[in-house]
Amino acid sequence: MGINLSDFIILVGPRGSGKTTLGHALARAIDSPFYDTDRMVEEMTGESISQIWERGGEELFRDKESLVLQSMRGFSKGVVSTGGGIVLKSENRKLLSGLGPVFYLHVHVANLIGRLSSSFDKRPRLLKDLSLPEEVQRIVSERDPLYRSIATRVIEIESNSIAGTVEDIVSALKSLEPPIGEFPGDTKGK
Repeated sequence: MGINLSDFIILVGPRGSGKTTLGHALARAIDSPFYDTDRMVEEMTGESISQIWERGGEELFRDKESLVLQSMRGFSKGVVSTGGGIVLKSENRKLLSGLGPVFYLHVHVANLIGRLSSSFDKRPRLLKDLSLPEEVQRIVSERDPLYRSIATRVIEIESNSIAGTVEDIVSALKSLEPPIGEFPGDTKGK
């Protein structure tokens, strides 16, 4: 199911919503490049995300995300998985909206807690003084309106498989006006 993209396809949502996993699967399904803004920040700086946060905190990291988003214009169009907090900076929200359709991967708080509890020790804590459930609740409450403010579509992924979610996104892409690209074999509207 190749697609000739005229824009990027952006995935936003909190940690644990499956942006990277779904991004890889979507990119394979539509035969396009895959980009992960967290990895791109690490490649650009030569530092891990943890090192960037230690050196300059969240402000420095968000600035690096902005630089990555600005550089995207020179890349081949593809699927972009973003860091969970990329929407906190208004400049980043504008940049994301300008790159192409934005899909907010929405997961209910209880499910996010379950997903994150298995990797609790592997991911950096955002609010160290709170328990994981309190941290997730606070982060989601703060960011949900920001995700929704730039979302072209909200994709509910609670009980859907990866393949099912990819199908939902591809279906949504086909319904966008103007269409995001050409889907080979698609004769609707022709």
